[in-house]
Amino acid sequence: FSVDKSIETAALLKGETWSVHKFGGTCVGTPKRIQNVAEIVVSDPSERKVVVVSAMSKVTDSMYDLIYKAQSRDDSYVSALDSLYEKHKVTASELLDGDVLASFLSRLHQDITNLKAMLRAIYI
Repeated sequence: FSVDKSIETAALLKGETWSVHKFGGTCVGTPKRIQNVAEIVVSDPSERKVVVVSAMSKVTDSMYDLIYKAQSRDDSYVSALDSLYEKHKVTASELLDGDVLASFLSRLHQDITNLKAMLRAIYI
């Protein structure tokens, strides 16, 4: 394992502080809470920010459930995935508009299509 020497010797200059924010699933569980998180990050005057955001509340558990259902050959994984897709579409529609919304929904659709194919492979 080799680390770039410039990274090893790089030092932050005095005054170059970082602001680190970590938001768990409950903090981003609804459109209103996501808006609050965005306002916190935008209002932080720090020039250097690190923002770590978890999946929306209960989404990680839902993903595990999708895999379990597919492994168990339970067809309900399809409707469960559709519900998860709808949750994200509704949330995005409340927070975004115009081209940004269209771009996000296009990418979301691609991701859901890929996930559906992976779950189908697990199901088989």
